[in-house]
Amino acid sequence: MTNPQVLPVWTAEQRARTHQAFNRWLLACTEQEYQKLMDLREQVAPGEVCSIVKLVQSCYARPELLAGLPASLVQLMRERNLPQPFAVASAAAG
Repeated sequence: MTNPQVLPVWTAEQRARTHQAFNRWLLACTEQEYQKLMDLREQVAPGEVCSIVKLVQSCYARPELLAGLPASLVQLMRERNLPQPFAVASAAAG
């Protein structure tokens, strides 16, 4: 990634559940939503391999990128009680 940053550490369970949610989202997303996420991935990690966990964490750490996450993916993560931006910010602060 071009801007090194300290990303919060997620548990193995949170990572696995995020991947499960992402796989489910992939089955239901529109082509436009998928392209929006791929454009965001290219912005976060140009020319690099980037896991969905790292992508989401990076967006949570950089609020200017947060709007780039497709709303349907954010909603699915919320429904599955996965880390949310405010929880990540709180954990990083204290």
